[in-house]
Amino acid sequence: MRHANLKRKCVLAAQIALAAALFPFSAFAGSPGTAAADFLQFTPSPRATAMGESYTSVTEDPYAAYWNPAGLASVDERELSATYNASFQDVAHQYVSMAYPLRYGSTLDLNVTRLTVAPFQGYDAKGNATYKVQSSDLAIGAAYGRTIMKDEIERPVLNLGANLKLISEMLDKVSANTLALDLGMTYYLRPAKYWMQKTRAHEFRFAFTLRNLGPGLKFDKYVSPLPMSATLGSAWISNPSGNSTFIMSLDQTVSNDDSYIISLGAEYEAFQLLAVRAGYRTGQDIGSGIRFGVGFKLSFIDLDYSMSPFGALGSMHKFGLSMKFGAPAAPTAVAAGTGQRVKSAAIFTTKDKIEKLQNFANDYIELAKKNLEKRQYMAADSNFNKAFSLEPELRGGEWGKKEGRLVTMINSLRFKETPNLEGTFSADSEQANVAHESIMAYVNGNDLKAFLLAHAAWGSNLHGETVFEELLNQLARLSQDRVRHDEILPKTALIKEKLRKAAAAFYMQKFNISVKECEEAVLLDDTSAGVWTRLGSSYFMMGDKAKAKAAYMKALELNPSDKVVKQFIESQWKK
Repeated sequence: MRHANLKRKCVLAAQIALAAALFPFSAFAGSPGTAAADFLQFTPSPRATAMGESYTSVTEDPYAAYWNPAGLASVDERELSATYNASFQDVAHQYVSMAYPLRYGSTLDLNVTRLTVAPFQGYDAKGNATYKVQSSDLAIGAAYGRTIMKDEIERPVLNLGANLKLISEMLDKVSANTLALDLGMTYYLRPAKYWMQKTRAHEFRFAFTLRNLGPGLKFDKYVSPLPMSATLGSAWISNPSGNSTFIMSLDQTVSNDDSYIISLGAEYEAFQLLAVRAGYRTGQDIGSGIRFGVGFKLSFIDLDYSMSPFGALGSMHKFGLSMKFGAPAAPTAVAAGTGQRVKSAAIFTTKDKIEKLQNFANDYIELAKKNLEKRQYMAADSNFNKAFSLEPELRGGEWGKKEGRLVTMINSLRFKETPNLEGTFSADSEQANVAHESIMAYVNGNDLKAFLLAHAAWGSNLHGETVFEELLNQLARLSQDRVRHDEILPKTALIKEKLRKAAAAFYMQKFNISVKECEEAVLLDDTSAGVWTRLGSSYFMMGDKAKAKAAYMKALELNPSDKVVKQFIESQWKK
């Protein structure tokens, strides 16, 4: 209980803190050109750039080491990502990151950032040309992301991460080195019900990062601060159709070396093959701030491209690739989905986002089934709804019908208004056990069986909890039948009463009544050879020999040593 309370407090605290992402904090922005190591502001990932650099809450790939180390915790396969940025005036930026999951929710990463400038002409104090000057910048980092909180099916709820990097700048024969730290967190919010119920798997993410925390770079006697920044990000992820994904994201960033920046982005991925992206970033002095790009997902590699116009300077082009190695570190789904691909597209994507959603939906179905086994009816309904939010098609199928019947029972017995009543069905007693059988029979669509078992449940203890009497009354209403007061008996006694009525009708040659009573006895106990034998005899006397044979064969299956039944079958149905 103490752990549960702590968990709720952590969730509440995270929600309150991350709600701040809705409010700007431009008052803390600094002035451009006041920090060193400016190359750290060259952003990797063409995908992120094409989305207007609003990637803090979206990233779940090796690029998370730069954008938000917390995103590394959601990487479930060994993955290598690299970006090449063809900038202006012979400036080139490269970024390489390798993520290595230790286990699901725990990932290490090594990353390298490099900025190179083509050698340029040097001049002395008198303005005379001297020699070509070399310049380069380098950062080598080690990052780690970990899932702190998970939901019922092991998906991340709260991730934390950090990236420690060694920074080096060199200009001709002068160099400086320092250490810096990036910190990040991501919170996932997955409501069970959404305002767009036909669009599956809505997910909200909220993120916060602090970048380049460190002592600065010292050149000669002067120390220049690093470009420290803080970013609040949010994203909405959905799957509007069976094989597409749509993302909208927003980042707000303040820095000691730049103005207050707002970044907006969107991505639409179709057929798990092609992604189209567009975004906008404020604070760009030259150019419109608009970005766009595309991505191609193949079975062995992901390819990404982005373009950022900068007015008279031209456009900045980024190219990136990502490759995965080995088996996923994610736990095996309770009941894995089986999404099939078109054979002609076999070379394409292996990320299988849609199949993962199907897996998650099936996991929630399995949880709901376990809830029902444990007689946790309201928890089962909650997990059914979570499954339907991931896979709306399930609501129109078998599980949707069962969930609808379960809700009918929950409402009829007023479990929500009086939660303690649900616990009554968990008691280790004959009455509670039979009552649970009755509820499950109704959930599975067998109204008559549920109605009969409700009689047996109430008959097990007439002085028991009144909820069992209410169960009988509600099932009588739902089945449009009347309570049979002479059949309010314990289960065993009710079966005997059914067989007594069947025998009386049989000897009075009212075989249709005998069949009815025997069929109801079978509903109460289909493991009794004697009940099946009497049912077979009733069918036989009615002239329905096909059903009679089937009933006798079932009786013989349950009791192979019954020579009388065996001889009768052989005499009537000779091969």
